[in-house]
Amino acid sequence: MKHMKKTLFKPSTKKRLFYLYVITYIPLLLCILAGSEYAKHRLKQQSMQYNHTTISLQLATVDTTLNHISNYLASFLLDEENYSSLLAGVPDLSEQTDILNSFTKYLDTYNGCSSLFFYLPKQDILIFQSSNYDSYSERLEMRSYIRQACRERTWPATTPQIRGWSFLRMTRKSYLMELMEYQNVYVGAFAAGEYVFSDLKELTENTKGTLILTNQDQAEDFLFGPTDINRKDCVSISVDSSQNHYRILLYIPEKYVLGAFSWFHYGILALFAVTFLFLTITLIATWKQMVSPLIRMISAMKAVQKGDFDSRLPVPDTRDEFAELTETFNYMISRIHDLKLQVYEEKLSHVYAELEYLTLQIKPHFFPNCLNLIYSLGLSGRSELVAEFSSTLMKYFRYLFKSSDSMVSLNQELEHVKNYLHIQQIRFQNNLEAKFDIEPAAESMTIPVLTLHTFVENTFKHAYLDSSNMQLIITASPLIQEGVLSLVLCIEDNGTGFSLEDLEKLNLKPEHTVSHTNGQHIGISNVKQRLWYIYGYDISLTFENRPEGGARIRLILPQKGEEHELTSCR
Repeated sequence: MKHMKKTLFKPSTKKRLFYLYVITYIPLLLCILAGSEYAKHRLKQQSMQYNHTTISLQLATVDTTLNHISNYLASFLLDEENYSSLLAGVPDLSEQTDILNSFTKYLDTYNGCSSLFFYLPKQDILIFQSSNYDSYSERLEMRSYIRQACRERTWPATTPQIRGWSFLRMTRKSYLMELMEYQNVYVGAFAAGEYVFSDLKELTENTKGTLILTNQDQAEDFLFGPTDINRKDCVSISVDSSQNHYRILLYIPEKYVLGAFSWFHYGILALFAVTFLFLTITLIATWKQMVSPLIRMISAMKAVQKGDFDSRLPVPDTRDEFAELTETFNYMISRIHDLKLQVYEEKLSHVYAELEYLTLQIKPHFFPNCLNLIYSLGLSGRSELVAEFSSTLMKYFRYLFKSSDSMVSLNQELEHVKNYLHIQQIRFQNNLEAKFDIEPAAESMTIPVLTLHTFVENTFKHAYLDSSNMQLIITASPLIQEGVLSLVLCIEDNGTGFSLEDLEKLNLKPEHTVSHTNGQHIGISNVKQRLWYIYGYDISLTFENRPEGGARIRLILPQKGEEHELTSCR
């Protein structure tokens, strides 16, 4: 969790760019989308309110017309003189003719009504006058309905009963019907819906909607518009008549509610998509042209920091500032690489010179002792020992002053050490016991020249006492560690061993050896420096004292081939 938090809030250019995109662009796009949706919602509400108001005004006009008809029928019903003879049971044809003429005159004056009727259930006298736009079958259906509706009442009303206009569905048409009753006398009217609400037909054409006439009983009839409209995909507007018993429903398809704004809304959505795509492409392009080159350059710099001077960056073909920066970086790395090689070669030359100097410094180390020994043997008159010593010494110096090759086989170094030990046996009168435990596989392995000789010589210089018999044990064996073949050398003696101060100094890392010798163990210090130059930190050299007395030097040298190159310039 802590690592994730650290990674999330770690400052970087790519994160800042991403956060800028998220914090700035996305809210802007969301505001555009939200504003469009809000405008769509508001316009939708206003459109519905406009259509609702239009229908309400039209219904108010229709109700005014219907109320005029209702007032006419009520006046006719309450004036008994209009049908006094018929009400008395006298079939007066003139009175029936007067009623029919009165209905005809009214229909000719007011075209809002399609039919008027007068009905006496007891005498089954029905006076029915219809407009010309009602067919014969429609008139028969209306007559049948009048008789059925009026006969359902079994007692006369003592006061006028005005039901109000209500929706009625016939076989072929839908009507608004008014039925009034007084003393078992019925008058009424039919108003065809398609004529009464004809002014609303233009509204359905403009909105592509469907207008439906219905009542409280959920009976309904299509007035105008398509009959196969899917109401689930529509917006409905319902307006009830404030004075009568019917309702107008307008279903407008969702896509036509906003009219021309729908295209504007689609344009905003398209603009939103294009803007989002443009900003995303801009972000990606910015990422590729600015952030990615920076990331590649940072990676290359880290590689250079780790020592990889072969890192090169591909030069972009944009020819902008980043291309120039990349070319400058590649040139700088190339120059650093050349300078590093130059410095490396200079250090390598210095190391070779120092290595040669250390080798030459070891070679004359034994000269005074050899001359002193020859002088002593000559004074004692031991000419045979002088001859033997001279022969051995010749072989010794021939190896010592051989060519400046840095590496020899262990077998060659051992032959030289044996010559040196023979010289020491002559010197110390056979008070020396040397043991060699060399595995055959180790004889052909290579070591730096005079390495083993220096450690053996150091034994005689610092560990031997004239009053004691000296023992020297040299062992050599191959060792394989992690797939690497190494040579293990061990030099042991029965001398006085190392002091604690000497052990502390001798076991220091090679780069600290010279500065801590203080004039002692110069030969060993030189060997350590040579080994360090040749092998680097791949070697293991330890100095310790044996539990039974004496010193032990253990050396592990990796074998990488017949000839070792200088691997370090430290």
